[in-house]
Amino acid sequence: MEYSMYQEINSAFDAASHKDARDCAWDEEDSGYEKLATVNSEDLANLVFPRQEFIVDTLLGAGLCILAGAPKIGKSWLVLHLCLQVAKGEPFLGMKVSRSDVLYLALEDTARRIAARINTITAESSQRLHITNTCAPMGERFRRQLEQFVREHPDTRLVVIDTLQRIRTADKETSYANDYSDMSAIKELADDLGICILLVHHTRKMPDGDYMNVISGTNGIAGSADTLMVLQKEKRTSRDATLSCTGRDVEDRELSLTLERETCTWRVKSDSLAGRDRSLPDTVLRLIPYAKRLQRFTGSNTEFTEGFVRDTNENISPNHLKRLMNLYVDELEDNGVFFESLKRDGRRVLLVFYSEQHDKTLNRSDDNETMVKNGSTL
Repeated sequence: MEYSMYQEINSAFDAASHKDARDCAWDEEDSGYEKLATVNSEDLANLVFPRQEFIVDTLLGAGLCILAGAPKIGKSWLVLHLCLQVAKGEPFLGMKVSRSDVLYLALEDTARRIAARINTITAESSQRLHITNTCAPMGERFRRQLEQFVREHPDTRLVVIDTLQRIRTADKETSYANDYSDMSAIKELADDLGICILLVHHTRKMPDGDYMNVISGTNGIAGSADTLMVLQKEKRTSRDATLSCTGRDVEDRELSLTLERETCTWRVKSDSLAGRDRSLPDTVLRLIPYAKRLQRFTGSNTEFTEGFVRDTNENISPNHLKRLMNLYVDELEDNGVFFESLKRDGRRVLLVFYSEQHDKTLNRSDDNETMVKNGSTL
């Protein structure tokens, strides 16, 4: 690639230790103490990580996700629709998806029932959706099965397990330690494979003001997940429901849904994120044209900020400007502005450059102009 930020950036901890922290070996020359792999906060804050990839835009990313709800509330219809949309690359609940291979472990259903549901939801299925109703219980065999599937289907981004209880072993007592251990093993597998594993789970019968507390089991289940979604109805006979979502990499939100009678698919009536102001700070908006005029810059953060202040008359410190650049790195890249912070000869150097080829705003503008010339309606 032309720019170094397009190259795969190793983990900060790997960069500090040159090996995975879990594989640290005892250093016999250091009195038997195991050395921790660490990185200082300044170096970590200045790393430019690869963009956060979403399977469903703003809703579902890689890692462990749990979807919980009462029995027969419509969870299986929801996740089957999700699987179909991701496999076809079509929007899910009005949100863009990243098309990929999908594995659906429908462990409570027969082949006849799954086929009937697919034909109810859509007239166009996909060869990229792979379905089974059997697998090994949670453990080493289960891990090997998923690893083998991903090796055979390297474009896999989503695995749905319906339900969690079907893969858990019955000989374990219910405890926080056991719940957390089981969920951590699945999360580690998802992280190692770089995919999302979505577990369908049940909720308790007792209501609670905090929707996370209604997830069945101890807090060890919810605490280990990257994303939590709870589907709830006020009345079982109602076709309306609320999907409450929270997570480490997603914003808290509530989606008001209704179940379409003909296709048995959930449709969004309202979204708590809709209309929320996502405009960029004025400083970032001024930074984009400044970087475009510069085209390329190599120097200190202070020198870059001094030039920015002279150009815009904005009063801002080098640390504040760099913090904003780190926070809005994806938005800057969408506008063709890339940067990287390196250490050279003991001093930190900032590299900034503009790429017209990767300016998505410019590309959209060019597409619009072409459509106008062709007489198309925008």
